[in-house]
Amino acid sequence: MFETFSYIILQQYWWIIISLLGAILVFLMFVQGGQTLIYTLGKTEDERTILVNLLGRKWEFTFTTLVTFGGAFFASFPLFYSTSFGGAYWVWMIILIAFVVQAVS
Repeated sequence: MFETFSYIILQQYWWIIISLLGAILVFLMFVQGGQTLIYTLGKTEDERTILVNLLGRKWEFTFTTLVTFGGAFFASFPLFYSTSFGGAYWVWMIILIAFVVQAVS
């Protein structure tokens, strides 16, 4: 009985962590995508500089959260994680290439 109870608590704990990390990741992706509005929101060069300085550091947080989300997902659901890499290999490669292209641009 104790093993089942602790397993249920652990499973809920992992779901909470993964949900929180996923929500933070989505939010940071939207913030990062909002940087395309710099020329719409910033009317003068000073306003654009302020926006770039304000949003510039979010890039590091986004990809740190992505790596943490992937690690937590692997730690909690290793079978699903390994199956998704085998079944959706090309999808994961396209996502990886998109991140590289985004970082270079």
